[in-house]
Amino acid sequence: MLHIVSVSDVHSPRYLPLFFASITTLRLVNQKADLIILAGDMVEKNSIDNMKPIISVLNKLVNKNPRRIPIVAVFGNEEYIGFEHRYREMYPEVLWLDDEYTIIEIKDAEICIVGSRGVLERPTTWQKKNIPCIENLYSNRLRKIKELLNICREYRLSILVTHYASTSVTLQGEPPQIHYFLGYKIIEYIDSDLRPDISIHGHVHNSTKTYAMINTTKIFNVSLPAIKHITVIDVNI
Repeated sequence: MLHIVSVSDVHSPRYLPLFFASITTLRLVNQKADLIILAGDMVEKNSIDNMKPIISVLNKLVNKNPRRIPIVAVFGNEEYIGFEHRYREMYPEVLWLDDEYTIIEIKDAEICIVGSRGVLERPTTWQKKNIPCIENLYSNRLRKIKELLNICREYRLSILVTHYASTSVTLQGEPPQIHYFLGYKIIEYIDSDLRPDISIHGHVHNSTKTYAMINTTKIFNVSLPAIKHITVIDVNI
């Protein structure tokens, strides 16, 4: 059994108390963790230093384990484009994925993880004004995600991690008129043979349906404001 601990949208320092309480709960129940996945917007408005308390607390969970637990993360919209190198320099203990993939071996199983900010069906007004050629960026990103998922087909377990929602199903609870600006139906639209075993996303703070299954893909919205606790995903491998 593989135990994945995942969270997004801490918006540090805004939801740090809830994050700390959730970690404490996991430690009290001796929750096992084999892999930690952070799905973006861990800090508020690119306040890079505010990642420090998150890493400090996660290290307490990591250090309980005799084997170093991998921490994999993607960037959200609050970790601004162009600053990725700063996060990597300041927090090298985290494997940051930016339209990239990695292979991690856990319990004799090779796990392929694709990480990306994700795609929006429609760019926000702010993005249109401030990010040049944003439509092309999303189109190219979707193509890249498909290419990486194709690579992952060769491995025991495939996981897609995005900040933006990867399905419309987990948008329930948000006003329908803003669904376009919260994600893209990646899981619905891609070829069935490319679909990952697990899709993890954040961004949807008001979701009332945080878990969905499309064909064989299990989808988890791990947004802390939506769930009020850290998500634990148990996978048979």
